[in-house]
Amino acid sequence: MLDIDQLLSVGTERVVKKTVTVEDTVGNSSLYLEQFLSTSACINMIVRMATEMVDGALPQGFISVGYHTEITHEEPTMMGAEVSYKVTLKEINGNRLIFDFEISDKNGIVCYGKHVRAIVNYPKLLEKAKERTGA
Repeated sequence: MLDIDQLLSVGTERVVKKTVTVEDTVGNSSLYLEQFLSTSACINMIVRMATEMVDGALPQGFISVGYHTEITHEEPTMMGAEVSYKVTLKEINGNRLIFDFEISDKNGIVCYGKHVRAIVNYPKLLEKAKERTGA
C-alpha cells in the first residue's frame, strides 16, 4: 500500500502570482462580466497548482484526481490586476489530500475554498473507466 505521508507533507504551500488576462475571464456567461476574473479560471488554476504539487511526488503508476472543490468568490477583480494564488496542503486522510486555497489581489482576498484530490493507481483507473464505457 502507498504511504502518502512519506511522500507529501502537511503544510506544504505553493504560491503563484499572475496578472489577470482575457483568458482568465473566459467562462463568464455575461457580456457584462467579460472584464472580470472568472470563478472557473480560479478553479482551473487551483487544480493545476495542487496537481503539480502532488503528482511530481508520486511513484510511477499513481496520479491524483480531483474529488471535490468548494469555492466562495466574494470580490470582483478586473483584467490587468495582479492576483496571488495560494494553495496549502492541510490534511492527508487515507488517499485523500485536502487543500485550502485563497486568491487575493492588492486589496485583500478575492476568493477562497477547499480542494480535495484522491491518489489513485492510473492503470486501475483506466481499466475502471473503460469498463464503465464498455470500451
